[in-house]
Amino acid sequence: MTETPPRKYPMGKVSRAFFENVIARHLGEKRRDVVVGPANGVDVGVVRLPDGRALVLTTDPIYIVPQYGWERAAWFAFHILASDLTTSGVAPQYVTMDWNLPMDIEDDQIETMLRIMDRECRKYGAAIVTGHTGRYEGCAYPMVGGATFLATAPKDGWVTADMAKPGNRLLVTKTAALEATAILSNTFPELVHRRLGEDI
Repeated sequence: MTETPPRKYPMGKVSRAFFENVIARHLGEKRRDVVVGPANGVDVGVVRLPDGRALVLTTDPIYIVPQYGWERAAWFAFHILASDLTTSGVAPQYVTMDWNLPMDIEDDQIETMLRIMDRECRKYGAAIVTGHTGRYEGCAYPMVGGATFLATAPKDGWVTADMAKPGNRLLVTKTAALEATAILSNTFPELVHRRLGEDI
């Protein structure tokens, strides 16, 4: 059995230092209408529109875990994507989706995922406005493309995490680390049942 060589770089998002030293230096034209641009730890960008409104948007991978079942996997994927936009206090209105799928995915599996995405978009009032769907060599789960969620808002009708100040009150509507807990518990159900019981 061959050993897996150690990773040269950690998995996941790049470090703050890499962001500041590399990414932040390569962001295209500096436009005055970009109110919030890429920043480490900030989930959304904001562009000032001419009519006194703002465009709030976020981009992330489409994260599909087939072991959840196709419906549940698509539901999780939608809400992982939408949650970043809603951190701004704005609900999604427009969605673009780029599906770069493995060669062995079946047509009915794609249809199931699209049906769930459609259902969740309708539930929250969002329209899918453009996208791309294809099967390609070298594509693998869980990252099977990317999506951008967008919405317009009054010019001051949004927030970002870096606006928070010491002494602000934080309203928690659900449980801390809910997304991570849901993903891990669905990925390792036997471990959860063994440690916490069958009623969980």
